[in-house]
Amino acid sequence: MQQALILVILTIAIVFLALTLAIVIGKGVREVREAGRRRRRTKLEPLILGYAHAETGSILPALGGGVARADRPVVEAILLDHVQRVRGVERDRLGKALDDLGFVESYLAGLSSPRWWTRARAAEHLGLARSKRATPHLLRALEDDAYDVRLRAAKALAAAGGQAAVAPLAKALSEPNRFSTIRIADILAGMGRPVVRELMDTFPHLSRHGKLAALDILGRIHPPEAVAWLHDRLREPHRDLRARAAHALGAIGAPASAGVLRDALDDPEWAVRAMAAKGLGRLHDDGAIPKLCAALRDPEWWVRANAGEALRRIGPVGIGALERMLDDEDRYARDQACLVLESAGVLERRVAELTSPGPVREEAVALVQRFIGAGHTARLCELAATHRDPSVRETLAHLLPLERAREEVAGRA
Repeated sequence: MQQALILVILTIAIVFLALTLAIVIGKGVREVREAGRRRRRTKLEPLILGYAHAETGSILPALGGGVARADRPVVEAILLDHVQRVRGVERDRLGKALDDLGFVESYLAGLSSPRWWTRARAAEHLGLARSKRATPHLLRALEDDAYDVRLRAAKALAAAGGQAAVAPLAKALSEPNRFSTIRIADILAGMGRPVVRELMDTFPHLSRHGKLAALDILGRIHPPEAVAWLHDRLREPHRDLRARAAHALGAIGAPASAGVLRDALDDPEWAVRAMAAKGLGRLHDDGAIPKLCAALRDPEWWVRANAGEALRRIGPVGIGALERMLDDEDRYARDQACLVLESAGVLERRVAELTSPGPVREEAVALVQRFIGAGHTARLCELAATHRDPSVRETLAHLLPLERAREEVAGRA
């Protein structure tokens, strides 16, 4: 029994010793291999960069006529590393080198691997190589079961596929994974104006969240040619689509959109009204001032906030309209006008004019009294205590007690 126990202990010790030796030897082999690759990289990298900046020729002569089997991982790492750092002709030459040396072929084979991480890495490397002949393979990868593979294939198509990649990427906006839709939208927006026509043509066939993403992309690209099409989107049955269309029109900033955005201020859905108000502010449409003033009475805070900000952005005539809204019968409108005028610095400017002569002082006093009448006295009280001009502090101290006295009378009543 004792001999059997000793045999078991020795066996376990030998196994652990063998594992330790294997780990040490394996680590040593890897370190030796990595050290050798670093030495080879030091020698090969200048040759590859010299080829990248050359005007003609193949990479093979630059590498002495060929690449040794042991050097292939080093050359691949150098190419993949630098192809992400350079632009223009140099990038094209490094991508061509990946193809000429057979790396692109191995990436295409990797797209058929049973392991999803191998397929994902292959798709990513094809994007770095910008290989045009990889386009049909990457299009098939858009239907891969693995999300990471689909996403990297989409990015690779945007980099390498050119115009042929736009249609499948636009259709991919209907991915059930919302995060994937956002990432693909970023890719399409980065491609710029070439995607606009395809987005408009694909739009009827997209899911609702795909349509929302398409409208967001157009708002980010700002294509003037999409303005008339976006006008039609303001008649979409779903409120979110109408709201995104209004937002995109505001982002594009075409004066021709002013009329339809004014009409959208009457939309039954508050989200559309809010985006229409924001868009009119971006257009600096002074013709919309009456409707924006009416929007300050909207029961939805977001509509009032955007309408007030739009009036501020329109300029002096919009500021004048906000000042007039301080006398409005609607409490919501008065409050929003006070908030915008205060945040825009108009209140402080008027307070500084309390010591000016003649009509300027009268206008300043009238505005301060309107603020007091609307109940927005917090900033005025602060200025009465801290303003650098003692005459201003004195004038405010004279105006504010009247309001406090009225509040005390109302409280006793």
